[in-house]
Amino acid sequence: MDKQGDIRTLNLDQLISREGDQLELKIKNETDEDADARRARDSADAKLKRAMALILFMFALLITGTVFIACIVVALFGSPEDKKWACSIVTGITSGLVGYLVGQSKK
Repeated sequence: MDKQGDIRTLNLDQLISREGDQLELKIKNETDEDADARRARDSADAKLKRAMALILFMFALLITGTVFIACIVVALFGSPEDKKWACSIVTGITSGLVGYLVGQSKK
């Protein structure tokens, strides 16, 4: 960068020398109070998002657990025709759980 008086000059062609390079210029004019308010709002939004995700996960776990237990009962005490569909559902739930746990271990 060259200085000419109090003004700094910058050759943008030198910054973007290769094809595909991009230059983005952002100018923020945010006071400390605005920044604090934004951070507080972002923190509250993140907390709400985490709470909603937890509630949805617990609801899905409850429903899936109820169906799983019901299918186990049907598989143990139901007719041979009922045992077929109950075992299929139990297998699907078990496969989904294993897939979820394997996916979590890769993160």
